[in-house]
Amino acid sequence: MVKDLKPGIVLALREAGHSPMLAPLISARPWLRLVCFLGLAALMILAGSIAVAIVFIVVPQLGERVDVAAVLPEGPRRLLEESYQGLILAMSMGLVGFGILAAAAICWRRPMRDFLSPGRRFDLRQIVIGFGFMTAIAALFVPVSLLWGSEWTPPILDPAYLWETRVIYAFAMTGCLLVAAAAEEVIFRGVLLRLTGFLVRQPLLVCLINGLLFSAIHLDPDPVAFVARASSGMIWTWAALRLGGLEFAIGAHFAHNLFITLVWAPLSDFFQPIRLEWVELVPELVVMLLTLAAIEWLARRQGKGSVSIDGPKDAESQPGRARLGPEAGP
Repeated sequence: MVKDLKPGIVLALREAGHSPMLAPLISARPWLRLVCFLGLAALMILAGSIAVAIVFIVVPQLGERVDVAAVLPEGPRRLLEESYQGLILAMSMGLVGFGILAAAAICWRRPMRDFLSPGRRFDLRQIVIGFGFMTAIAALFVPVSLLWGSEWTPPILDPAYLWETRVIYAFAMTGCLLVAAAAEEVIFRGVLLRLTGFLVRQPLLVCLINGLLFSAIHLDPDPVAFVARASSGMIWTWAALRLGGLEFAIGAHFAHNLFITLVWAPLSDFFQPIRLEWVELVPELVVMLLTLAAIEWLARRQGKGSVSIDGPKDAESQPGRARLGPEAGP
């Protein structure tokens, strides 16, 4: 069995190393463009911050809730306040993600799509697949968490909150967390991953670097939470490499966050630092293995033409090497 598994691993690593997401952004004076990108991205983020500040002035109800990490007091209308927090989060993350994406597209004179799904059209079906898969996995782990002694009080089912606020909260979280998850994926598994091609092409090292940076930016002091979030970043990086785009990672990331905020704990609780035990990494490892299997299954089907990869090949990729899925030969 191990002998049968080894060739598949070697093939997957080789194909990941040839992913369009790692194709270098060929240009004259690449380091100068990189410096220009950093400066322009900073200006874009500053402009976005000013836009958000203006919104807070025009809509003071949002300005009063600017601290999205604050613990909101319990009460029958708490979920309405949580919805405001979600809106602020989506505005902030969306503007940062768009600013960084726009800066990269301008500096390298390439369409934004080339940082999302280079060489093919953006495939919405993969978002749906990623969302459905991660939702199913999260649902399966609810009874496991209960057996481990976790409390389960789903916000959208809790009668302590007014029913109309639960409906508003469900819709707000769906829209806001989709924007936030997409923004994070664009930043880390999109722009940052493509820029990684300047220095590193080894897929496992790329996944490790991306996962560590993704976890570090969340500033969570708990080492177990840091490792868990880094592992998520690594597996979503692998998805981007193997599938040649961000769609699956966006769907899975979105489903993970949405499931937590709808059926586990309100959004503001999600931002609070918690103390985890190392044994709690075991479910995370199981989820990683299941997700890896799903990604590889999709990559194989994509290579056989079952998943849309329409569109021209990335001009920067070497001929015959931008193709995803099984290659014609070793």
